[in-house]
Amino acid sequence: MKVQNYITLLIAGTVLLACGGEPQETESNEELVKSVNITTQTISPSNFASYVRIVGAVETSNDIMISAEVNGRVINYKVKEGESVRKGQTIVKIDDSKLKQEKARLEAMTSQTKEQYERLKKVYEEDGIGSELDYLNAKYAYEQSKSSLESVKVDLENTSIKAPFNGEVEAVMVEEGEIVSVGMPVVRLIGSDAYKISAGVPARYSEAIKKSDQVEVWFDTQVRDTIDATINYVGGSIDPQNRTFRIETTLPQDRNYKVDMIANLRLKTVAMQNVLVVSEEFVYSKDDSYVVYVLSKDEEGKTVANERQVKLGLSYQTDVIVEEGLSAGDKLITLGSAFLDDGMRVTVKDEKTLAAN
Repeated sequence: MKVQNYITLLIAGTVLLACGGEPQETESNEELVKSVNITTQTISPSNFASYVRIVGAVETSNDIMISAEVNGRVINYKVKEGESVRKGQTIVKIDDSKLKQEKARLEAMTSQTKEQYERLKKVYEEDGIGSELDYLNAKYAYEQSKSSLESVKVDLENTSIKAPFNGEVEAVMVEEGEIVSVGMPVVRLIGSDAYKISAGVPARYSEAIKKSDQVEVWFDTQVRDTIDATINYVGGSIDPQNRTFRIETTLPQDRNYKVDMIANLRLKTVAMQNVLVVSEEFVYSKDDSYVVYVLSKDEEGKTVANERQVKLGLSYQTDVIVEEGLSAGDKLITLGSAFLDDGMRVTVKDEKTLAAN
């Protein structure tokens, strides 16, 4: 029995030596602590800006309906819709035959009344012959004839409807052969020398938007870069209907714009320097306040997350100003912060710096 036990012990020892077996060390008695992998960003002062985006429309300083100033029949159009015209160029011609006849009649009448007036004036002033009343009546008759003649000359000039500025004929309102009367719209003319954008800005930005401010402009219908423009007009009143005030900005003349094109405008409403700015995604609501997590050390020198209550300021898109609770140089925990509690152990995997803009 003893021999068998000895053999058994010998075999067991041989197997143990064959496996390289040595006495195994026991596991550490240190308590296992949960640790979260995180990334951090070092906080430093930067610039902050907020913007408002509005929609405007392209206008021109000259967009008018040209109306007839005389009665008559439209003979012809000198230009067609869509064609460009220069200032002073004739667009429409109205029949002037009757006015020419009236002009000839008044010229003859004016010549006659002038001769009679000069004759009566001479004999009355030099010879004392005739009455003062006859002399004055002759004078008034001449002046009336002369005035009527000048009026007809103006009407004759107005039978040629001319462009008051450089532009394009947008639309003709009357066909050739139709009769027009004084005040009837005949042609819509759009100026081509000065395009601008007009837009309404919400009243709450009335103190933020000023003349000479820069504005970014772009069009959804044009594949072009954003235009940097300047506000050259800011309205002094609020529209009671939509609670906006009017602004205008001039467009460069080297591009092809159309009146009533929709334009997008981006205006800066706030600009601040040397403030602490963080992303809203790393700010959490807790017990009616806001907190962030920063890198810290516990009493044992272990790396942990420190919960900081913060006071927030202005925000724009995902950026928000931290007015209180953070200082330059703090290491803000970013990725992984959603899984943290105050004092939780963390392991830093990456670190970046929030540099000034």
